[in-house]
Amino acid sequence: MRILGLALALVLAGCARKENAGPKVDAALNTLVPSDTVLMVGTRLEQLFKTPVYQKNFAGKPLPQVDEFASRTGLDPFKDLWELLFVSNGRHGVLLGRGKFADEMMEPRLQRLPGAERSGYKGLTLIGDDRNAMVFISPTTAALGEVAALHSLIDQRGASHGPPAPLAALMKQIPPEALFWAAYSGGPIHLPFDENSNLGNLNHLLASLQTGTVYFDLRAGLNGVAEGVCTTDAAAQDVEGALKALIGFGRLSVPKNQPELAQVYDGLRVTQEGHRVKLYIDVPEAMVDKFIGMWTGRAR
Repeated sequence: MRILGLALALVLAGCARKENAGPKVDAALNTLVPSDTVLMVGTRLEQLFKTPVYQKNFAGKPLPQVDEFASRTGLDPFKDLWELLFVSNGRHGVLLGRGKFADEMMEPRLQRLPGAERSGYKGLTLIGDDRNAMVFISPTTAALGEVAALHSLIDQRGASHGPPAPLAALMKQIPPEALFWAAYSGGPIHLPFDENSNLGNLNHLLASLQTGTVYFDLRAGLNGVAEGVCTTDAAAQDVEGALKALIGFGRLSVPKNQPELAQVYDGLRVTQEGHRVKLYIDVPEAMVDKFIGMWTGRAR
């Protein structure tokens, strides 16, 4: 009987749902996350560029953060840039990059960048102007942002042990296969969305959230979940209503001569339970480009 009981326990343990390990973040970037970080946004570019969804819908189209990093460094993002991680304390943000930043390769390119002045800080060299710059932490790690934010990042280098506990807990809700993800642990913040786009309206909703996560898996279409925890059930109901209204207005704004664009909104579903609100996103591969265009204001 003891052997039977032990066997049953092992079977049940094997069937138990395992807790997500969270998204994979390169250790060199993970240990640079400042202790006051409230927002992290990550993407694994190597895997992203290989997906059929990217190849079909985004290849050759602008990707703002990737393009900025590439223009400031002279990198080829498809060969030399592996991973990006944006970190913010709600006031200042820094874009961290992991890639092939060998000094002997980078120096000639950086010398040709307009306004690329150098200044030293605690043994590292900042390249840029008096407001914005970039710094090479190592031959494979770089940071881009406001000078004050870079100084703060450098000040905390060596003392960081990864994301703060609230963010680390939220990241465990994100599956490891997510190619693009974000985690937000609360506090005032403003995302750099076009205010005239549907995404611009999300900044108003953030004010009602205590915490939030979002992730996307682009291996087959655009599949993801955005989840927010509000202060009260009533606030969660307000956010649910606002999201449903936003989706409804978007559907109504579809031009009559392009009825197929209404399908873009068919893959969106909003639920609310207690303080928690979820937005489920399930867009077929053939509609991904139209979906992105509708929400960013690119579609006309």
